[in-house]
Amino acid sequence: MNTRANQHGTPDRIRTCDLLLRRQALYPLSYGRLDTDVCELYAGFGGKTRAQLIEHIHGRAHVAPGGVNIGVIKADDGNAILIDTGLNDTAARKVLRELNAEDRQVVAIVTTHGHADHFGGNAFVVKRTGAKVYAPSWDEAVLRYPLFQPLCLFAGADPPASLRSGFMLAGASPVDVVYDAGPLQIEGVEIKAVSLAGHSGNQMGLLIDEVFYCADVVLPDRVIERYKMPYLFSVRDHLKALDRAQETPHLTAVPGHGPTLEHVGGLVDQNRALVLEVADRIVIICREPLMAEEILARLLGELEADPQDAAAYYLLHPTIFAFLTYLEERGDVSHEITDGRSLWRAR
Repeated sequence: MNTRANQHGTPDRIRTCDLLLRRQALYPLSYGRLDTDVCELYAGFGGKTRAQLIEHIHGRAHVAPGGVNIGVIKADDGNAILIDTGLNDTAARKVLRELNAEDRQVVAIVTTHGHADHFGGNAFVVKRTGAKVYAPSWDEAVLRYPLFQPLCLFAGADPPASLRSGFMLAGASPVDVVYDAGPLQIEGVEIKAVSLAGHSGNQMGLLIDEVFYCADVVLPDRVIERYKMPYLFSVRDHLKALDRAQETPHLTAVPGHGPTLEHVGGLVDQNRALVLEVADRIVIICREPLMAEEILARLLGELEADPQDAAAYYLLHPTIFAFLTYLEERGDVSHEITDGRSLWRAR
């Protein structure tokens, strides 16, 4: 990309980065991808980005901050365990480089859930290190067959090219061990897996040395303020996961996106309020019978949120159905098929 200055004296690359950062604030569902883009752009002219160097938290628990936070557990035997690997090999490559400088070998990857931005670096790390991959049941199928993610977003059909980008479609990852909630023993490290299902079918949080890697159970403040609707697989399960996260004893929380927290509790309250607000808005919108797509359009209008591309739209499309299922279970809406239309209405 050309770095010439424009009429205001600002290099084009810097202006491009600024545009990406503004879009990141307004369009957080793809902030993992945009963070990668921004890092690559700044690296091209020597600008500074958020450090990818591994930071110590407590005990053996560390984190490599980035668009997607990568957990690093430094085992007593000199090896290392990664928690998620990011969107692609960019961040994973930096983590491996630093661990190699310490003569530490990555022997395991523990994936929290089957979304591309969390396991996109798995294949690279496995190829370089031979690490075993641990993945939650249910979600593990997406790691092995990553087309399942855009396929599910596109109503179970063969997804178009617009849903086959790197953000939506990671490279396939091997899965050596399928795990569920409960104790895990990996390389002499005791890990407790905590069910945080809801954002995905079987998302897991991981507790090590009183540090809680809580995946995507909460969104950071800036995302809540700018964008009012997270992607959810199950609203019912997500609300239970928020309670479980709040009740899990920990000294520090490391969410999948955003800064490290002293405790996840404050963000849990904000995220719960966000979900319940969206649910209430949908009930009001459904005072007249509407199709899900019409409900989504009206809701986005109320929230002043305008999806910028197919990936953004199709992350929200199934989320509306997750809310409708939750509201039907609660007795707030009913579903009917009339004149070839799938309609939802408030009770």
